[in-house]
Amino acid sequence: MTQIDRTMSLVRRAVDERISQAIAERRDEWSDAGPAAAELLDAAADLLGGGKRMRAVLAAIALSATADSARREDVLSGRACAGLGAALELYQASALIHDDVIDGALTRRGLPAAHRRFATAHRGSHWLGDAEAHGRSAAILLGDLLLSAAGSELGAALAQCPQGTRAAGRAAFDAMAEEVALGQYLDVRTESLPLPDEGADHAAAGRAMEEAALAVVRRKSARYSVMHPLLIGALLGGLPPHGEGARRLAELGEATGIAFQLRDDELGVFGDPARTGKPAGDDLREGKRTVLLALAWQRCDAGGRAILRRVLANTRADPAEIAAAAAIIEECGARAAHEERIDEHAERARRALEALITAEAGLSRSATADLASVISLLTDRSA
Repeated sequence: MTQIDRTMSLVRRAVDERISQAIAERRDEWSDAGPAAAELLDAAADLLGGGKRMRAVLAAIALSATADSARREDVLSGRACAGLGAALELYQASALIHDDVIDGALTRRGLPAAHRRFATAHRGSHWLGDAEAHGRSAAILLGDLLLSAAGSELGAALAQCPQGTRAAGRAAFDAMAEEVALGQYLDVRTESLPLPDEGADHAAAGRAMEEAALAVVRRKSARYSVMHPLLIGALLGGLPPHGEGARRLAELGEATGIAFQLRDDELGVFGDPARTGKPAGDDLREGKRTVLLALAWQRCDAGGRAILRRVLANTRADPAEIAAAAAIIEECGARAAHEERIDEHAERARRALEALITAEAGLSRSATADLASVISLLTDRSA
Protein backbone atom coordinates (compact mmCIF):
# COMPACT_ATOMS: atom_id res chain seq x y z
CA MET A 1 0.00 0.00 0.00
CA THR A 2 1.41 3.39 -1.01
CA GLN A 3 1.51 6.31 1.38
CA ILE A 4 -1.42 8.10 -0.26
CA ASP A 5 -3.42 4.86 -0.19
CA ARG A 6 -2.72 4.61 3.54
CA THR A 7 -3.73 8.23 4.11
CA MET A 8 -6.94 7.83 2.14
CA SER A 9 -7.83 4.60 3.92
CA LEU A 10 -7.40 6.13 7.38
CA VAL A 11 -9.43 9.23 6.54
CA ARG A 12 -12.21 7.40 4.70
CA ARG A 13 -12.68 4.92 7.51
CA ALA A 14 -12.93 7.66 10.13
CA VAL A 15 -15.26 9.83 8.01
CA ASP A 16 -17.50 6.91 7.03
CA GLU A 17 -17.91 6.02 10.68
CA ARG A 18 -18.71 9.61 11.65
CA ILE A 19 -21.28 10.00 8.84
CA SER A 20 -22.96 6.75 9.86
CA GLN A 21 -23.10 7.97 13.44
CA ALA A 22 -24.55 11.32 12.38
CA ILE A 23 -27.36 9.62 10.46
CA ALA A 24 -28.00 7.16 13.29
CA GLU A 25 -28.21 10.01 15.81
CA ARG A 26 -30.88 11.68 13.73
CA ARG A 27 -32.81 8.44 13.36
CA ASP A 28 -32.95 8.18 17.14
CA GLU A 29 -33.82 11.85 17.61
CA TRP A 30 -36.62 11.73 15.02
CA SER A 31 -38.00 8.28 15.85
CA ASP A 32 -41.38 9.86 16.67
CA ALA A 33 -41.73 11.37 13.17
CA GLY A 34 -42.88 8.13 11.57
CA PRO A 35 -41.88 7.05 8.06
CA ALA A 36 -41.16 10.58 6.82
CA ALA A 37 -37.87 10.86 8.72
CA ALA A 38 -36.82 7.40 7.57
CA GLU A 39 -37.53 8.32 3.93
CA LEU A 40 -35.25 11.35 4.17
CA LEU A 41 -32.49 9.63 6.11
CA ASP A 42 -32.55 6.50 3.93
CA ALA A 43 -32.05 8.68 0.86
CA ALA A 44 -29.24 10.53 2.63
CA ALA A 45 -27.54 7.29 3.65
CA ASP A 46 -27.66 5.93 0.11
CA LEU A 47 -26.20 9.11 -1.38
CA LEU A 48 -23.52 9.41 1.29
CA GLY A 49 -22.59 5.75 0.97
CA GLY A 50 -20.73 6.40 -2.26
CA GLY A 51 -18.01 8.77 -3.36
CA LYS A 52 -14.26 8.93 -2.95
CA ARG A 53 -14.27 11.31 0.07
CA MET A 54 -11.60 13.39 -1.66
CA ARG A 55 -12.63 16.66 -0.02
CA ALA A 56 -12.33 14.99 3.36
CA VAL A 57 -8.96 13.52 2.39
CA LEU A 58 -7.67 16.89 1.20
CA ALA A 59 -8.76 18.62 4.39
CA ALA A 60 -7.16 15.90 6.53
CA ILE A 61 -3.86 16.06 4.64
CA ALA A 62 -3.75 19.81 5.22
CA LEU A 63 -4.85 19.65 8.85
CA SER A 64 -2.14 17.08 9.60
CA ALA A 65 0.49 18.71 7.39
CA THR A 66 2.75 19.91 10.19
CA ALA A 67 2.40 16.85 12.44
CA ASP A 68 5.49 14.69 12.83
CA SER A 69 5.45 11.12 11.54
CA ALA A 70 4.75 9.70 15.01
CA ARG A 71 1.55 11.74 15.36
CA ARG A 72 0.32 12.09 11.80
CA GLU A 73 -1.73 8.91 11.56
CA ASP A 74 -3.43 9.70 14.86
CA VAL A 75 -4.41 13.12 13.50
CA LEU A 76 -5.63 11.67 10.17
CA SER A 77 -7.95 9.23 11.94
CA GLY A 78 -8.80 11.54 14.84
CA ARG A 79 -12.00 13.35 15.77
CA ALA A 80 -11.09 16.69 14.18
CA CYS A 81 -10.37 15.19 10.76
CA ALA A 82 -13.37 12.86 10.96
CA GLY A 83 -15.71 15.70 11.91
CA LEU A 84 -14.35 18.11 9.34
CA GLY A 85 -14.47 15.42 6.66
CA ALA A 86 -18.06 14.58 7.57
CA ALA A 87 -19.00 18.27 7.38
CA LEU A 88 -17.48 18.57 3.90
CA GLU A 89 -19.16 15.37 2.68
CA LEU A 90 -22.55 16.41 4.06
CA TYR A 91 -22.18 19.81 2.45
CA GLN A 92 -21.23 18.21 -0.86
CA ALA A 93 -24.23 15.88 -0.70
CA SER A 94 -26.48 18.89 -0.12
CA ALA A 95 -24.97 20.71 -3.10
CA LEU A 96 -25.27 17.63 -5.34
CA ILE A 97 -28.94 17.15 -4.51
CA HIS A 98 -29.74 20.77 -5.29
CA ASP A 99 -27.61 20.65 -8.44
CA ASP A 100 -29.47 17.57 -9.67
CA VAL A 101 -32.81 19.31 -9.11
CA ILE A 102 -31.60 22.35 -11.07
CA ASP A 103 -30.27 20.19 -13.91
CA GLY A 104 -33.13 17.70 -13.91
CA ALA A 105 -30.52 14.94 -13.69
CA LEU A 106 -31.70 11.34 -13.78
CA THR A 107 -28.89 9.63 -11.87
CA ARG A 108 -26.21 10.30 -9.31
CA ARG A 109 -23.40 7.81 -8.65
CA GLY A 110 -25.27 5.13 -10.56
CA LEU A 111 -28.47 5.55 -8.51
CA PRO A 112 -31.61 7.57 -9.22
CA ALA A 113 -31.11 11.23 -8.32
CA ALA A 114 -32.86 12.19 -5.07
CA HIS A 115 -35.74 14.00 -6.76
CA ARG A 116 -36.32 10.98 -9.02
CA ARG A 117 -36.26 8.66 -6.02
CA PHE A 118 -38.90 10.68 -4.19
CA ALA A 119 -41.06 11.03 -7.31
CA THR A 120 -40.97 7.26 -7.84
CA ALA A 121 -41.97 6.66 -4.22
CA HIS A 122 -44.88 9.09 -4.64
CA ARG A 123 -46.17 7.24 -7.68
CA GLY A 124 -45.66 3.83 -6.11
CA SER A 125 -47.65 4.86 -3.04
CA HIS A 126 -50.48 6.38 -5.12
CA TRP A 127 -50.32 9.65 -3.21
CA LEU A 128 -52.26 12.76 -4.21
CA GLY A 129 -50.78 15.53 -6.34
CA ASP A 130 -48.00 15.67 -8.88
CA ALA A 131 -45.23 13.11 -8.33
CA GLU A 132 -42.54 15.20 -10.05
CA ALA A 133 -43.34 18.27 -7.97
CA HIS A 134 -43.25 16.15 -4.82
CA GLY A 135 -39.87 14.74 -5.83
CA ARG A 136 -38.35 18.17 -6.37
CA SER A 137 -39.75 19.53 -3.11
CA ALA A 138 -38.54 16.55 -1.09
CA ALA A 139 -35.07 16.72 -2.64
CA ILE A 140 -34.72 20.43 -1.89
CA LEU A 141 -35.68 19.78 1.72
CA LEU A 142 -33.25 16.86 1.98
CA GLY A 143 -30.52 19.13 0.67
CA ASP A 144 -31.40 21.72 3.29
CA LEU A 145 -31.33 19.07 6.00
CA LEU A 146 -27.85 17.93 4.96
CA LEU A 147 -26.62 21.52 4.80
CA SER A 148 -27.74 22.03 8.40
CA ALA A 149 -26.13 18.74 9.42
CA ALA A 150 -22.88 19.89 7.80
CA GLY A 151 -22.93 22.96 10.04
CA SER A 152 -23.42 20.81 13.12
CA GLU A 153 -20.53 18.53 12.18
CA LEU A 154 -18.29 21.51 11.47
CA GLY A 155 -19.05 22.94 14.91
CA ALA A 156 -18.12 19.65 16.56
CA ALA A 157 -14.89 19.48 14.54
CA LEU A 158 -13.91 23.04 15.45
CA ALA A 159 -14.23 22.15 19.12
CA GLN A 160 -11.39 19.64 18.60
CA CYS A 161 -9.04 22.30 17.16
CA PRO A 162 -6.98 24.96 18.95
CA GLN A 163 -9.17 27.93 19.82
CA GLY A 164 -6.91 30.32 17.95
CA THR A 165 -7.51 28.55 14.64
CA ARG A 166 -11.28 28.13 14.79
CA ALA A 167 -12.37 31.53 13.48
CA ALA A 168 -10.19 31.30 10.36
CA GLY A 169 -11.35 27.75 9.63
CA ARG A 170 -15.00 28.67 10.07
CA ALA A 171 -14.64 31.75 7.86
CA ALA A 172 -13.05 29.64 5.11
CA PHE A 173 -15.91 27.11 5.28
CA ASP A 174 -18.50 29.89 5.07
CA ALA A 175 -16.65 31.49 2.14
CA MET A 176 -16.75 28.14 0.34
CA ALA A 177 -20.51 27.77 0.80
CA GLU A 178 -21.21 31.30 -0.37
CA GLU A 179 -18.97 30.99 -3.42
CA VAL A 180 -20.58 27.71 -4.49
CA ALA A 181 -24.00 29.42 -4.47
CA LEU A 182 -22.62 32.22 -6.63
CA GLY A 183 -20.94 29.73 -8.95
CA GLN A 184 -24.14 27.72 -9.26
CA TYR A 185 -26.04 30.83 -10.30
CA LEU A 186 -23.33 31.75 -12.79
CA ASP A 187 -23.76 28.28 -14.27
CA VAL A 188 -27.56 28.55 -14.43
CA ARG A 189 -27.35 32.02 -15.93
CA THR A 190 -24.75 31.06 -18.53
CA GLU A 191 -26.84 28.11 -19.69
CA SER A 192 -29.78 30.48 -20.23
CA LEU A 193 -27.88 32.83 -22.52
CA PRO A 194 -28.39 32.32 -26.27
CA LEU A 195 -25.64 30.72 -28.31
CA PRO A 196 -23.71 33.07 -30.63
CA ASP A 197 -25.41 33.92 -33.91
CA GLU A 198 -24.16 32.02 -36.92
CA GLY A 199 -22.96 35.29 -38.44
CA ALA A 200 -20.73 36.08 -35.45
CA ASP A 201 -16.95 35.77 -35.27
CA HIS A 202 -16.86 32.20 -34.01
CA ALA A 203 -13.27 32.31 -32.79
CA ALA A 204 -13.96 35.41 -30.71
CA ALA A 205 -17.31 34.05 -29.52
CA GLY A 206 -15.64 30.78 -28.54
CA ARG A 207 -12.95 32.61 -26.57
CA ALA A 208 -15.60 34.59 -24.71
CA MET A 209 -17.47 31.36 -24.03
CA GLU A 210 -14.26 29.80 -22.70
CA GLU A 211 -13.61 32.74 -20.36
CA ALA A 212 -17.17 32.55 -19.01
CA ALA A 213 -16.88 28.78 -18.57
CA LEU A 214 -13.66 29.16 -16.58
CA ALA A 215 -15.36 31.68 -14.28
CA VAL A 216 -18.02 29.08 -13.53
CA VAL A 217 -15.40 26.37 -13.04
CA ARG A 218 -13.46 28.45 -10.52
CA ARG A 219 -16.41 29.49 -8.38
CA LYS A 220 -18.72 26.49 -8.64
CA SER A 221 -16.32 23.58 -8.47
CA ALA A 222 -12.55 24.13 -8.62
CA ARG A 223 -12.12 26.05 -5.38
CA TYR A 224 -14.88 24.12 -3.63
CA SER A 225 -13.53 20.72 -4.68
CA VAL A 226 -9.87 21.26 -3.82
CA MET A 227 -8.77 24.73 -2.74
CA HIS A 228 -11.24 25.33 0.08
CA PRO A 229 -10.90 21.86 1.69
CA LEU A 230 -7.12 22.31 1.70
CA LEU A 231 -7.30 25.81 3.14
CA ILE A 232 -9.89 24.93 5.78
CA GLY A 233 -7.78 22.02 6.99
CA ALA A 234 -4.53 23.99 6.91
CA LEU A 235 -6.00 26.98 8.75
CA LEU A 236 -7.39 24.72 11.46
CA GLY A 237 -3.94 23.15 11.64
CA GLY A 238 -2.41 26.56 12.40
CA LEU A 239 -1.33 27.90 8.98
CA PRO A 240 -1.33 31.73 9.12
CA PRO A 241 -4.26 32.86 6.95
CA HIS A 242 -2.46 35.74 5.25
CA GLY A 243 1.01 34.27 4.85
CA GLU A 244 2.98 32.97 1.89
CA GLY A 245 2.08 29.38 2.72
CA ALA A 246 -1.66 30.06 2.50
CA ARG A 247 -1.23 31.90 -0.81
CA ARG A 248 0.76 29.06 -2.36
CA LEU A 249 -1.65 26.44 -1.04
CA ALA A 250 -4.55 28.38 -2.57
CA GLU A 251 -2.71 28.46 -5.93
CA LEU A 252 -2.12 24.73 -5.74
CA GLY A 253 -5.73 24.04 -4.84
CA GLU A 254 -7.28 26.26 -7.50
CA ALA A 255 -5.07 24.93 -10.30
CA THR A 256 -5.70 21.32 -9.29
CA GLY A 257 -9.41 22.03 -8.95
CA ILE A 258 -9.63 23.54 -12.43
CA ALA A 259 -7.83 20.55 -13.95
CA PHE A 260 -10.12 18.24 -11.95
CA GLN A 261 -13.28 19.93 -13.25
CA LEU A 262 -12.03 20.07 -16.83
CA ARG A 263 -11.41 16.33 -16.60
CA ASP A 264 -14.92 15.90 -15.23
CA ASP A 265 -16.34 17.88 -18.15
CA GLU A 266 -14.51 15.66 -20.62
CA LEU A 267 -15.85 12.56 -18.88
CA GLY A 268 -19.31 14.10 -19.12
CA VAL A 269 -19.06 13.69 -22.90
CA PHE A 270 -16.61 10.85 -23.45
CA GLY A 271 -16.70 8.92 -20.15
CA ASP A 272 -17.83 5.34 -19.65
CA PRO A 273 -21.23 5.43 -17.89
CA ALA A 274 -20.33 2.23 -16.03
CA ARG A 275 -17.47 4.13 -14.39
CA THR A 276 -18.86 7.65 -14.12
CA GLY A 277 -22.31 6.65 -12.87
CA LYS A 278 -24.17 8.92 -15.29
CA PRO A 279 -25.18 8.67 -18.96
CA ALA A 280 -22.63 9.81 -21.54
CA GLY A 281 -23.55 13.17 -23.02
CA ASP A 282 -25.62 14.39 -20.08
CA ASP A 283 -23.64 17.64 -19.98
CA LEU A 284 -24.61 18.28 -23.60
CA ARG A 285 -28.28 17.51 -22.98
CA GLU A 286 -28.24 19.85 -19.98
CA GLY A 287 -26.70 22.63 -22.08
CA LYS A 288 -23.52 22.96 -20.01
CA ARG A 289 -21.31 25.76 -21.36
CA THR A 290 -18.02 24.05 -20.66
CA VAL A 291 -14.50 24.89 -21.73
CA LEU A 292 -14.67 21.78 -23.92
CA LEU A 293 -17.73 23.15 -25.73
CA ALA A 294 -16.08 26.57 -26.09
CA LEU A 295 -13.00 25.02 -27.69
CA ALA A 296 -15.22 23.09 -30.10
CA TRP A 297 -17.15 26.25 -30.97
CA GLN A 298 -13.89 27.96 -31.90
CA ARG A 299 -12.74 25.11 -34.13
CA CYS A 300 -15.67 23.41 -35.87
CA ASP A 301 -17.38 24.53 -39.08
CA ALA A 302 -20.98 25.66 -39.61
CA GLY A 303 -22.18 22.08 -39.96
CA GLY A 304 -20.54 21.10 -36.70
CA ARG A 305 -22.02 24.08 -34.88
CA ALA A 306 -25.45 23.15 -36.23
CA ILE A 307 -25.10 19.67 -34.71
CA LEU A 308 -24.03 21.19 -31.38
CA ARG A 309 -27.00 23.57 -31.46
CA ARG A 310 -29.43 20.67 -31.94
CA VAL A 311 -28.04 18.76 -28.97
CA LEU A 312 -27.33 21.50 -26.41
CA ALA A 313 -30.04 21.83 -23.75
CA ASN A 314 -32.14 19.24 -25.62
CA THR A 315 -33.22 16.66 -23.06
CA ARG A 316 -34.75 14.62 -25.89
CA ALA A 317 -31.51 14.29 -27.83
CA ASP A 318 -31.09 10.63 -28.74
CA PRO A 319 -27.85 8.62 -28.43
CA ALA A 320 -27.09 9.00 -32.13
CA GLU A 321 -27.27 12.80 -31.90
CA ILE A 322 -25.09 12.78 -28.78
CA ALA A 323 -22.57 10.54 -30.55
CA ALA A 324 -22.51 12.91 -33.54
CA ALA A 325 -21.84 15.90 -31.27
CA ALA A 326 -19.05 14.01 -29.47
CA ALA A 327 -17.52 13.14 -32.84
CA ILE A 328 -17.53 16.81 -33.84
CA ILE A 329 -15.75 17.74 -30.60
CA GLU A 330 -13.13 15.04 -31.21
CA GLU A 331 -12.58 15.62 -34.92
CA CYS A 332 -12.23 19.40 -34.77
CA GLY A 333 -9.37 19.07 -32.28
CA ALA A 334 -11.22 20.46 -29.28
CA ARG A 335 -10.70 17.36 -27.17
CA ALA A 336 -6.94 17.43 -27.77
CA ALA A 337 -6.80 21.15 -26.96
CA HIS A 338 -8.82 20.46 -23.83
CA GLU A 339 -6.26 17.86 -22.73
CA GLU A 340 -3.58 20.53 -23.13
CA ARG A 341 -5.56 22.85 -20.84
CA ILE A 342 -5.78 20.09 -18.22
CA ASP A 343 -2.01 19.49 -18.44
CA GLU A 344 -1.30 23.23 -18.12
CA HIS A 345 -3.32 23.57 -14.92
CA ALA A 346 -1.87 20.37 -13.45
CA GLU A 347 1.63 21.69 -14.12
CA ARG A 348 0.71 25.00 -12.49
CA ALA A 349 -0.38 23.04 -9.42
CA ARG A 350 2.97 21.22 -9.30
CA ARG A 351 4.86 24.52 -9.51
CA ALA A 352 2.72 25.89 -6.68
CA LEU A 353 3.62 22.83 -4.58
CA GLU A 354 7.31 23.48 -5.19
CA ALA A 355 6.82 27.10 -4.12
CA LEU A 356 4.88 25.95 -1.07
CA ILE A 357 7.78 23.76 -0.02
CA THR A 358 10.27 26.61 -0.35
CA ALA A 359 7.90 28.94 1.52
CA GLU A 360 8.82 27.05 4.70
CA ALA A 361 5.21 26.48 5.70
CA GLY A 362 6.28 23.61 7.93
CA LEU A 363 4.90 20.78 5.77
CA SER A 364 6.10 17.32 6.65
CA ARG A 365 7.58 15.11 3.96
CA SER A 366 4.52 12.87 4.19
CA ALA A 367 2.15 15.75 3.60
CA THR A 368 4.23 17.00 0.67
CA ALA A 369 4.21 13.54 -0.90
CA ASP A 370 0.46 13.21 -0.37
CA LEU A 371 -0.18 16.57 -2.03
CA ALA A 372 1.90 15.55 -5.05
CA SER A 373 -0.07 12.31 -5.27
CA VAL A 374 -3.49 13.95 -5.11
CA ILE A 375 -2.59 16.34 -7.94
CA SER A 376 -2.10 13.29 -10.16
CA LEU A 377 -5.12 11.42 -8.78
CA LEU A 378 -7.49 14.31 -9.40
CA THR A 379 -6.27 15.32 -12.83
CA ASP A 380 -5.53 11.98 -14.48
CA ARG A 381 -8.62 9.81 -13.97
CA SER A 382 -11.35 7.96 -15.84
CA ALA A 383 -14.21 8.29 -13.33
